[in-house]
Amino acid sequence: MITKIGQEGNVLGYEVAGKLTEQEYHDLYRELRAVIAEYGSVSVLGRLPDDSLPGMGLSAIDDRLRFAREHLTDIDRAAVVGGNRVAEWVTRASDTMTPIELRHFHAGAEQQAWDWLRRARPV
Repeated sequence: MITKIGQEGNVLGYEVAGKLTEQEYHDLYRELRAVIAEYGSVSVLGRLPDDSLPGMGLSAIDDRLRFAREHLTDIDRAAVVGGNRVAEWVTRASDTMTPIELRHFHAGAEQQAWDWLRRARPV
C-alpha cells in the first residue's frame, strides 16, 4: 500500500508497506509526473514502517524501470526512512548507480530526511 504522507512544493512523501499493486504504482507515477511538469523536478521521501521491503508484481517492476528511465534527471533526491539493513544497503548501492541523490535515514530521523530533501533545489 502507498499512502501519501505529505507534500511541500516539489517534495513529496509516501508511506510504503506490503505488496504494491500495479494501480498504486500507476497512481504514484501520475502524481510524480504532474509535480515534475509543474516544478521541473521532484524529491521523494519513502517511509518504510516495518523491517521489510515492499513487494511488487512483475508488471510493477517494469513500470518502475520505465519511469526511472524516463525521469532519471527529473528526480533530485530520494530519501528512504526506516526499513531494515537490506533497505539501507539497497539505497546506498542505488546511490552509486544513478544521478539521483539517494540517502537512507533510520526511522527516528524522518525530520532530518524531510530537511535534506527540501535543500535539494529551491522551488
